[in-house]
Amino acid sequence: MTPTMPSVCSCVLCDTALERPRFFPRQIVTADDLTLDQDYFLEKLRRHNRNLHGWGVVCGATLDYSKKEWMIVVKEGSVLAPCGDEIVICHDVCFDVRTRCVTSTPGQDPCGDVWSPPQPKPGAATSTTVFVAIEYVSVQTRPVRVKAAGCGCEDNQCEPSRSKDSYRICVLDTLPDSHKGDPVSQPVTSGAPPACPAPTDPWVVLGAVTLSNTGKVTQISYANRRQMVSFAPCWWRATDPGPNPNS
Repeated sequence: MTPTMPSVCSCVLCDTALERPRFFPRQIVTADDLTLDQDYFLEKLRRHNRNLHGWGVVCGATLDYSKKEWMIVVKEGSVLAPCGDEIVICHDVCFDVRTRCVTSTPGQDPCGDVWSPPQPKPGAATSTTVFVAIEYVSVQTRPVRVKAAGCGCEDNQCEPSRSKDSYRICVLDTLPDSHKGDPVSQPVTSGAPPACPAPTDPWVVLGAVTLSNTGKVTQISYANRRQMVSFAPCWWRATDPGPNPNS
């Protein structure tokens, strides 16, 4: 299998001061103005997520065994990417680790196909361990025809009219450095002021998978998984105000 190495994170700590458009009467509003308005709030949300909440798996997004060789099931769940983007896995994804990467585009379920796995090569290792990771991607969808400028003699072109939040699930042969070391189990409340987090890669590792040379998934491990602290399950019962004292 061709190695898939961790890529470089596309976000930066602070590229420039954020700007938002200021609208006024009789202004000519362009596509750049409207896009800038969206980018302003998106980037503020990303900074809030990564600087205050951190990143990792929020809930779900577990790995499960499949009945077929080379297949692993990624369950639905929620993830915060290192750059602060939200990743939502709306439905279970059946993933063939030999493809190395798969996007969230719907299609035929590979777990439902009937096929025979290839025979192992002579001298192949008895087992290997890979890391199943996810990253955020933005996909442009719904192309529309753009009216040509001028006399209208030019060929009409299409432009995507939507940007869709999506993700990419890949197999990594090596564990990213961002997932190494010991986790912090409680907030730091003393010592020197901490530096702002600077992401180094876009991956969130969902788990490690051990495969035999015939493609059978023999073990799933969450030892290197970054699980976030969530207050969603926490709640309490309020006390009643008691009888009306004026009655």
